[in-house]
Amino acid sequence: MKIFLRSHFALLFMVIVQGGFTWLYFWFLGFQGWGHVLYVLLMQIILFCIYLAYRWMNDSQLYKWITTDEKELRYIPSFGNGYFNKVLHQKIIEEKDAADQLILEGEAEIKEKATFMNQWVHQMKTPISVIQLMIQDYDDPVFQDIRKEIYKLEMGLKTVLYSSRLSLFEKDYQIERIPINTFIKELVKENKSLFFQFKVYPNMIMNDQDLYILSDKKWIKFVIEQVLSNALKYSTEKSNKVDIRLAKQNEQVILTITDYGIGIPEQDVRRVFEPYFTGVNGRKYHESTGMGLYLVKEILNRLAHDFSIDTEINKGTSFSIIFNV
Repeated sequence: MKIFLRSHFALLFMVIVQGGFTWLYFWFLGFQGWGHVLYVLLMQIILFCIYLAYRWMNDSQLYKWITTDEKELRYIPSFGNGYFNKVLHQKIIEEKDAADQLILEGEAEIKEKATFMNQWVHQMKTPISVIQLMIQDYDDPVFQDIRKEIYKLEMGLKTVLYSSRLSLFEKDYQIERIPINTFIKELVKENKSLFFQFKVYPNMIMNDQDLYILSDKKWIKFVIEQVLSNALKYSTEKSNKVDIRLAKQNEQVILTITDYGIGIPEQDVRRVFEPYFTGVNGRKYHESTGMGLYLVKEILNRLAHDFSIDTEINKGTSFSIIFNV
C-alpha cells in the first residue's frame, strides 16, 4: 500500500492544485458561495478515489509481487490493462527468459568443467600411485624427498578437484551422523606416512566417550586434511608434534588442531581466508597456492560449522572447528 500511495503522490498533488485553481477561478468570477466550491472539490475527491480504487484492483498483484521477500519467485504478474503496461510486461518477460537461458547455459558450462576436472584429477592419480609403488621399498633420503613432492602433487590435485566441485556443492553433499573419534583416528592412520615424511607426529587428545557430529564425510575430511597439511608444512624443523584435540562443550563438539611451528604474522591473519592470498609464509616457503584455507572457510560455511583460528608468530597456530551436536 505504501508503494501504491507514493507512486500516485504526483497525481494527488495535481488534484490539490486543480482544486485550488477551481476555487480561485470561482472566487474571481464572483461565485463566492462555499457550497458551490465544496461541491466541486467533493466531486474531484470522489472521482480521484474511484480512480485509485480502479488502479488498486488492477495493480494489487503487482504491488504484492514487488514487496515479496521470496527470492525464488519467478512469476511476473500483469502490469495492468494499459498499452504501455502490456508492452513493458512483455519486455520484462523476454528479458527474464533470456536471463534464465544464460543461467542454464552457465550452469551447464560449470558442470561440464567440473566433470572434466574430476576426470583429469583421477587420471593424474594413476601415475602418482604407480610412482609411490615403485619407491615404497626405498628409504634413502632422496626417496623421502620424492615422497614429499608426491604429497604436494596429491594435495594440489585435491585442491583443484574440490575447488571445481565447490560450485556444485548443493548437489554434492550428504549430511550424516559421524563418530568423530573413530573418523579422526582413521584419517590419521591413512596419513601416517605423511607424518613420517615431515617428522612431525600426531598427539591425539580425545575423550573416551564416543562423540558424534552431523556433517558430510567427504567434505569435512578434505577440510581436516587441509588444516593438517598446513600444520605439518609449517612445523617442519621447528617442532615434532601436532596436537589433535577433541572436546565436548555443552551441545558442541570442538576439534582443535594445534601446531608449534612458525605461526602466522599478525598482518596476514585477517587475510588468510581470501582466495589466492599467500602472505609472508607463502612467499617464504614458495609452496602455498592461497586456496587451501579459502576452500576450508567456504566448505565450513556451507556445512554450517563455525571455526576459529588462533596464532602467534614463532609459537604456532590453533585451528578449531565447532560442530553443533
